[in-house]
Amino acid sequence: EIDLMGLLLVVAKYNRFIIKLTAGAAVLAVVVSLNMPDIYTGQTVVQMQKRESSPASMLLGQLGGLAGVAGGAMGIKNPADQYVGLLKSRTVEDALIQRFKLQSLYQAKTLQSTRASLEGSTAISAGKDGFIKIEFSNKDPELAAAVANAYVEELLRLSTRLDADDAQATKQFYEKQLKEVRENLNRAELEMKAFQEKNRVFRFGGGGGGDVSTGGFGGMVLGATGEIPAAELDFIRIAREVKFQEAMLVMMTQQVVASKLDAAKDSRSLQVVDRAVLPEKKSKPKRALIVALVTFFTLFVGILGVFFKDAAERSRKNPEQTERMNLLKRYFLRGC
Repeated sequence: EIDLMGLLLVVAKYNRFIIKLTAGAAVLAVVVSLNMPDIYTGQTVVQMQKRESSPASMLLGQLGGLAGVAGGAMGIKNPADQYVGLLKSRTVEDALIQRFKLQSLYQAKTLQSTRASLEGSTAISAGKDGFIKIEFSNKDPELAAAVANAYVEELLRLSTRLDADDAQATKQFYEKQLKEVRENLNRAELEMKAFQEKNRVFRFGGGGGGDVSTGGFGGMVLGATGEIPAAELDFIRIAREVKFQEAMLVMMTQQVVASKLDAAKDSRSLQVVDRAVLPEKKSKPKRALIVALVTFFTLFVGILGVFFKDAAERSRKNPEQTERMNLLKRYFLRGC
């Protein structure tokens, strides 16, 4: 059983030691915290705007139910998380380091150590509501606000370049597909022309002559066995291929036009909600909290220490306790 009175007696016995230790730690915490420089934090908040559908998403929309599967396969994630990744990219960090001469400011020998210092002073978070918060802390309040705003500027510059590259690549992709569709359509038309010249027919089931009919085959003539002649089946296949390639030509032409418009438009999708202003109050250190935590921790350690000290003194006076302490030491030494 725990002897509460015994514990209180131990604390009372060593109260001067506990008080001196705690007071000394508190004074030291006050001195150290007062010598810590004031840190100011600049904060910028940006919001994601609703973007218009790109040609790629338009194509996925035309595919209907396949859109969700395709989107999952392409690994489409939360756009806010993607922007956070861009903010933490080496490209943005190096641009800020060069712009504000941070390597000299941090007195770092390498760019890698400078990036580490920059990351340690920066906090970037994205909410589900589409808001992205950028915070930069420094002893200089003007620099804190300037770097926080510069993060957004570099992000916009990088995202604009990436969007332009993506739009250009999309346009080139659809132009290549359009070229292939045109070639396939030309081949299908030449195959139909060769078939018609060889068989001297333009329509099955309705006699020779007339225009080519690719819309319906209700007038097909059956053979002696009640089956559709092979030549007519070939004509159906060729006509179906021509219609398919014509439909693909129309769709790809629309996609090429849409991709050109997408490449020409302003693709910015971020809006600055709050620009960082000169911070008026320091964000850290929280001196009162530091002193309180150090004082409480030292008080706890001091009380725990006197309990161990009292237990050690008791064990030295008790042969049985001494033997148990020696046995405990041997166990510890054996484990080491």
